[in-house]
Amino acid sequence: MGKKATCIWAYIGWVGFIIAMCQSCKDECKFHLNQALVLAIASTILSVVSVAGVIPYIGWLFDGLVVTPLAIAVAVFWVIAFVGACRGIEKKAPLLGQINLINK
Repeated sequence: MGKKATCIWAYIGWVGFIIAMCQSCKDECKFHLNQALVLAIASTILSVVSVAGVIPYIGWLFDGLVVTPLAIAVAVFWVIAFVGACRGIEKKAPLLGQINLINK
């Protein structure tokens, strides 16, 4: 698998990230691997926190006013990063793109 395909696979959920990490050209794709990891962690955290929505009134309010807008923002950041991977450019996702979990 080539560099571009590996970078794209990194954004296809946790399974795609693991597939991308197992590729031989992962050193060339560390930027996109890092971006995908940060976005996947943010998405997973929001999914876990959204369980608070089952609490009547307070949970519904929290879920509607906090979790939903953050989930939409993470989805937009994911699209920006994914389009960058498809184009073959290293464009950081807004806000979350500053976090480095995988060192270059």
